[in-house]
Amino acid sequence: MQETILASEMLQPSLTPDQMVGRNILLATDFSDCSARALGYALGIASRYESELYLFHCVDPTPYSLVGPGVVQTTLDDARGELERLVSDLRRENRTKNVEIKVMVEAGDLGVVLPQVVKDLDLGLIVVGTHGRTGWRKMVLGSVAEMVVDHASCPVLCVGPSTDRTRLQEFGPENILLAGEGSARASHARSYALSLARKYRSGLTIVDVLENRSGRVRAKVSQFKWQEPEERNGALDTAATSPPQLPAEVGTQSDLILQVADDTSADLIVLAVPETHRFTDRFLSTDSYRVVSGAACPVLTVDAR
Repeated sequence: MQETILASEMLQPSLTPDQMVGRNILLATDFSDCSARALGYALGIASRYESELYLFHCVDPTPYSLVGPGVVQTTLDDARGELERLVSDLRRENRTKNVEIKVMVEAGDLGVVLPQVVKDLDLGLIVVGTHGRTGWRKMVLGSVAEMVVDHASCPVLCVGPSTDRTRLQEFGPENILLAGEGSARASHARSYALSLARKYRSGLTIVDVLENRSGRVRAKVSQFKWQEPEERNGALDTAATSPPQLPAEVGTQSDLILQVADDTSADLIVLAVPETHRFTDRFLSTDSYRVVSGAACPVLTVDAR
């Protein structure tokens, strides 16, 4: 089913863009090429929002338990030194764009450390690179990305190696896709998507998954275009565009979401992730995991609450 009108309250974001992002942004890095790709997005977003950017690395001491604490400290010092060299390189290459960058290295279980870091730094956003692969049997985000998505209490922007839409990195999104179950639990993600659409005058497509029976889905698809009325500060208009045509057969929720993302040339997917979807167990999080793994654009994961 295609929907052309939403209730007026759905079009009013409860968060302003600045409240949405907050003062600080964190890049969770494992020093891989995927983390290097994500760094460009973190720098661009921090510059636009005038946020402090933290480069963060967590060292798991478990593998060093039989060696001794001195090795753990050496590993921490090496990681900090590598991050500090990276910051120096960014400044020399004039890539910081007046962004204040700080480095942070911690030892411990990432699932325990990260929630406290989010609280202590007042984070509004975490950016992480993923090792996403297309194809069900090849899907893997990388352990760091999986842990971050599962344990972060703020939204996480996932940037995969197949991401080839970089507008978000430099200018902000032009076309946003909001995806999630058609329920009040997705209201938090909806607020993020609407705030971004208002800030960047973006086109917005909403996919509300209604049912999932026998491996097939039904959904409402609504498409909006931002307009600037003379007598108001701005509004999302439903009449200017038609919803994209869904394929005749859609096998799963993730198939539908990725298809609509391609049809609308989305350069950002805002994904409402149910609490039961644990990315560290990808077989219990098939649809959300597949979207993050297979998307050709960055995916902002938000708790469905």
